Amino acid sequence: MKRLVLLLALASPLFAQQTRIASDFEIREMQAQAAHAKDFSSQVSAHLNLGDLRTTRNETSLAIDEYTTALNAAERERKSTRENGQIDNYVTATMFAGLAEAKLGHKERAFELLEEGVRYAGDDPQMWNDYASGMGALHLSRKAISAARNAVALEKLPLDLALDQYSLAISLDDAGEWAEATQLLETVVASLRSSKFDAVRRQVARSESFENYSTVRSDVNAYLTILIRSQQQLANLYERRGDVARARQVYQDVLKTRTDDPIALAELARLSNSAEAYGEAFDANPFSIELIRDYQEFVQKAKPRTEGTSSGAQMRRAIEEMSRGEDVAARKTLEGLQAKFTNNDAIRTLLNEIGSQGASASSFLKDLRATLAILAHEQLTPEQRAQLDRTILTGTAIFDALPFESGTVEGVPFRFSEPTTFKGMFAAKTQLRLTFRILGATESNGASALLLEPVRVDK
Repeated sequence: MKRLVLLLALASPLFAQQTRIASDFEIREMQAQAAHAKDFSSQVSAHLNLGDLRTTRNETSLAIDEYTTALNAAERERKSTRENGQIDNYVTATMFAGLAEAKLGHKERAFELLEEGVRYAGDDPQMWNDYASGMGALHLSRKAISAARNAVALEKLPLDLALDQYSLAISLDDAGEWAEATQLLETVVASLRSSKFDAVRRQVARSESFENYSTVRSDVNAYLTILIRSQQQLANLYERRGDVARARQVYQDVLKTRTDDPIALAELARLSNSAEAYGEAFDANPFSIELIRDYQEFVQKAKPRTEGTSSGAQMRRAIEEMSRGEDVAARKTLEGLQAKFTNNDAIRTLLNEIGSQGASASSFLKDLRATLAILAHEQLTPEQRAQLDRTILTGTAIFDALPFESGTVEGVPFRFSEPTTFKGMFAAKTQLRLTFRILGATESNGASALLLEPVRVDK
């Protein structure tokens, strides 16, 4: 059975310095694979990879289309292999279907399928790792940890062991067990840099480019993917514990392998606060909401003026124009981008924010207490509902307890639809910066409250 969706797709010339978006190449490759695949696994993994790539670019509708296509293919394969008594192929299709359902947000059905597939895991470390990945996608970190530990204990092959250890570290991080996650990632990186992988590194050195996708297809692809992802996660953990210098060095190490890695470039831009670093980050991925929010803060102080015609340059220029109140120019710039990227949520969000001083897309959202009153009394107009659905806001929040589920934002009570654990070392009863969408009104502790969808939390 092939490895299932564990790591986000990557593919890029190793030393290319271009202004194309980093994921353009991967998308073209995966579209070709999906169009010409002769077997089920190659076809469905291509669509899952495409969904992941579209997600990183905030192209949600396109991502949903890809995940749905993968799910439909998996369900057809499940039916065919069940009728023909092909149990191994049936289990593979069932795990693929579970992962697709998880990515579509269908938690109950995804859990049912993944539980069915793992019944056949036995002493197969790959099956346990795939199940751990699915549980992670469902945010069931304790089940993911247990399954990942099984995979690590059963694994014999060094490269697959590194992948299993990486998956375990991710699950530990999600569960808040940061010390063990850090130690495990350090072990993975040290192992991948050791002499046991000299032969693989020689293969990498002979290659002008590399491709590594969610479904691992070769030792070179797997090696590069695990190394990059492990370093990214390790740097993130270092920064969260306050070791910024060490985090910066590890992100720079990522760029020695992949010069246009979007995550490393975005984090280094935020840490360095330089226009040049932000330029490189936006060229790699202009549509990261986190990067956009960081740059909005940066332009308030630095006052940059970006030239250039790349998608990244246009996005930076639009943000700068918005910060200067040049709404007509900003709208023109964003509409030019939208003509090329018609299904992009990040562009749509910024267009809705023009003229709103950043966070609020309409006057009624400027006062969250007034917004709550309107929602609680069901007085929302269709226009306000449309604005609400498209708006992402940021405010000062204080959470009641861990895991985070309720508290106040800008002094107004709120609640999430379910308890949520964020990556990072955050405490209750302290002021945090919460980025969120408003879904409606609800009750918390017997009082009216905003029902929120969290996007991110920062200190």
